[in-house]
Amino acid sequence: MTTATMLEAMAPLSRKPVAERVALKLLDLIRTGNLRAGDKLPTESELAAALQVSRPIVREALRGLSILGVVESRQGGRCYITDLSPSRLVAPLQMVIAIDESNVDALYEARSAVEGELLKLGVRRITEGQIARLWELVHAGHELARDAIGFRVLDLEFHQTLMSLAGNPFLERIARSLYDLGIEYRRVASETEGVIARSAAEHEAIVEAIALRDPAKAADAMQAHLLSISRTTYAAMAKLRAASA
Repeated sequence: MTTATMLEAMAPLSRKPVAERVALKLLDLIRTGNLRAGDKLPTESELAAALQVSRPIVREALRGLSILGVVESRQGGRCYITDLSPSRLVAPLQMVIAIDESNVDALYEARSAVEGELLKLGVRRITEGQIARLWELVHAGHELARDAIGFRVLDLEFHQTLMSLAGNPFLERIARSLYDLGIEYRRVASETEGVIARSAAEHEAIVEAIALRDPAKAADAMQAHLLSISRTTYAAMAKLRAASA
């Protein structure tokens, strides 16, 4: 059965905006496994005929799915289902969420929930080699106490390493997206006297708990670290606001 035939056999479109309904039908085919990563979609004309809508409506639906990372246009103008990887599907969140003083707490609450639970899983699965790598990052962090740029690079490597320990690509990508939010304020914070030294010490506390293979203690250390980051983010926002006044 072709994709166009499957679309014709599905229930009639609901009363939602027409382009949205077309997109939802395609998403339903993906959800049920009728369309898979890498599959080539019918032409716009074939989709329009199957759904009894105009080609501009189909084009609008495909454009929306493209923004979401679900479909992509390749050479020749045909649309394909993407690899549907977590990184591709979660990336649009970073484009629509802005961080300001009204939602800093919510961001770090979300980071605590995701990174804390991810770390608990990771502690149960970590290898001795991964622990050794984390200790290398801790020692390097202390040495970068006066190098804000170098420490920011290391901080990303440290958190990405923690995120990867559980081996869960979905949670890992969500955690990375949350990490990336508000990064411009953390750049300012990292140049404040004492902030890097405190972060380096907090990294060490996290790894100490991991080395003990204590999931609860590791999550508590991560929560303390994120609380500290939240406070320095607020301070950076205040500093930028004062500079622009």
